[in-house]
Amino acid sequence: MKFLPRLFLLILMMFVSAHAASAQPKRIVSLTPVGTEILFALGQGENIAGVTNFCDYPPEALKKPKIGGYSEVNFEALLLQETDLLVLQDMHRQFCSDLERLKIPYVIVKQESIADIYEALSKLGKMCGAERKASEITARMKRGIKAIEEKVRGLPAPTVLLCVSRELSEKNISIFYAAGARTFYNEIIERAGGKNALLREKSGAAYPKISQEGLIAVDPQIIIDLVGERSFYHSMERIDLDEVFSQRYLVGQWLSGAAVRAVRNRRVTVLDGTVYLRPGPRLAVILEAFAKAIHPEVKW
Repeated sequence: MKFLPRLFLLILMMFVSAHAASAQPKRIVSLTPVGTEILFALGQGENIAGVTNFCDYPPEALKKPKIGGYSEVNFEALLLQETDLLVLQDMHRQFCSDLERLKIPYVIVKQESIADIYEALSKLGKMCGAERKASEITARMKRGIKAIEEKVRGLPAPTVLLCVSRELSEKNISIFYAAGARTFYNEIIERAGGKNALLREKSGAAYPKISQEGLIAVDPQIIIDLVGERSFYHSMERIDLDEVFSQRYLVGQWLSGAAVRAVRNRRVTVLDGTVYLRPGPRLAVILEAFAKAIHPEVKW
């Protein structure tokens, strides 16, 4: 009868294994483009049941059922989808009590720092049974980031103003929003070998509104302008997207404005594409683009 304890242990292990497998989510809905990208990177594409209209990477995300934008939560749609994991970002915290009442499992993906992205990868990796894949992605990201940092280490750090949002169709730039000290982009600027021109900005806002007068006061040595993806751009006016999203037009808007150091020295870089707006597994791509804009003298 000595075999009974071993048999019992084997049965228990099989039960635990089966229970763990069944606990892994199979109907995942993502309300954050960063979360969607992480899920696909973790090999969870087949388990994604819904995404937002703004989830455009990888290309497979475009084929997933859309459940609207990501600023609101459609509880009825989530229940109909039989969602067993909802991936959110910080802006959705207001819905947590309702989700708990409806017993809809959720996880919040933070994206305010590089450490947040590593944590998000680890957290989703554990929840989806893809811990090894999460570790591999994180290690690859760290290697890429380290390689870029080594190239700019010890170089002078010019002041950088990062524009994250503005009206692209206006002839002259009047108002825009820039990344302040309490943002993910501040870390990226520093790791890319620059210094945020808004470190002394007094409003305390994460993304303060800047006028041409404010731009003159800051007088950055470099301007980096993130303009997003043309397919997501909407204007109240009838515009030619080919013209608006041309480098000549976008850079020209800055060069015709306040004659700050970046303008006088023509140190204006426009980066188009949603990759630069979404801190996720492609962090090294963002960092390298910033580093090239800040330190073009380096052999890239």
